[in-house]
Amino acid sequence: MRRWIATMAVAVTVSVAVTGLGTAVDAQTAPISPADALRRQLVENRGVTMSEVITWGRDGGKNRSRQKTRAEFGKGTVTAIDFRDVPRSNASEPPVRFLRFKGRTYCQGWICPAPEGKTWVLFYEDEKSRPFLKSGEIDLGDPAALQAVLATTEAKRPGGVYDGTRTTIHQGTITYAQLYKASPAFRDQYGRKPPTGRNTKVKVSWRLWLGKDQLVRRVQTTWTELVVNGTSVEGFHVIDARLTGWGAETDIPVPSADETARRDD
Repeated sequence: MRRWIATMAVAVTVSVAVTGLGTAVDAQTAPISPADALRRQLVENRGVTMSEVITWGRDGGKNRSRQKTRAEFGKGTVTAIDFRDVPRSNASEPPVRFLRFKGRTYCQGWICPAPEGKTWVLFYEDEKSRPFLKSGEIDLGDPAALQAVLATTEAKRPGGVYDGTRTTIHQGTITYAQLYKASPAFRDQYGRKPPTGRNTKVKVSWRLWLGKDQLVRRVQTTWTELVVNGTSVEGFHVIDARLTGWGAETDIPVPSADETARRDD
């Protein structure tokens, strides 16, 4: 009898241990959220590249431009942005390029021609300014802001393969008022004053393509600007962005004082 009790006790102990192990393994392999997946990317000297096609117009007109952005991460945030306009083949002016760091933005190109012997122009200084990874009105470098956008999801469906991973499309709409509350990038862009009147209800239609690792591989946003300089204007913006190379080694150096001119130079 004692031997039988001892055997049963061992069996129960092993069963409990295996059950506990199974729970631990399940917890380790459970899918993470898109916000957590992004959070894991925001480490020193890693980054991602984003290419955008922007279409906009009024009264049936249509304009199109292309941009390319390289983002560098560190300490849980975006630490630097290298933003470039992609020139058309017939462009006569040098394309615009910005380097953005906390508190400072540097510029090259036709907007800010550098004097002889200099490569960069210190375009903007503001201790409150920060670099952001943003496409359209969607902040892609802030986990909380990304989570707030995904909270407005209205539908999901399978997407194509982007950057080597099969994706799922999440889509929905979000208002300017919601974006202002959730996104530091939107607040900076909007002048750090909340939208008022009709602008609080402006809707941004969005689609996010999330890979199996829950990282964003494509973003498409569409919205209408309702008020420009106090005047009601019907127009449209459509931005289609592709993100590639999450986790790539990235180093965006701050221009030195020797190669930098100030705007009044």
